[in-house]
Amino acid sequence: MKKITSMLVVILCLSAMSCKSQNKIKDATMEKEIKNVVIAFAKAGEERDVSAYNALLHKDFRVIANQYPTPDKTSIIPSQVYTALIGKGTIGGTAFQVDFKQIDIADHSATVIAHFKTDDGGGQLVTLLLVLNAENKWQLISDMATQIKK
Repeated sequence: MKKITSMLVVILCLSAMSCKSQNKIKDATMEKEIKNVVIAFAKAGEERDVSAYNALLHKDFRVIANQYPTPDKTSIIPSQVYTALIGKGTIGGTAFQVDFKQIDIADHSATVIAHFKTDDGGGQLVTLLLVLNAENKWQLISDMATQIKK
């Protein structure tokens, strides 16, 4: 009986280790997918590629612009307005190198903090929220950026 109990304990420990290993692989895969979406988002902005944005942005996507259009205001810009501004060339067109600072994944949601760097040392510190859609693809649902002075 003691041998059976010992064997069960060993099997349970091995199972737990296997589950943790599988979770790490799943998290690493999700992190890679999330990074790819964020990099594609930055590239779509640089190229003002509205069709790329349409694939990357959740239908309820919004940009939170603090102190815009004046220091005492905060604006929430919905997806349709944001992509229209991109399409008109009002915003976008800047090349960024994406430096990931933090990625937190919780099941079907993720938070990303990244520095979108410009060649001259400026850029934006961006907080992005992502969700998994019905097709199990990561999409951006929120963007809030803080300008970084040169």
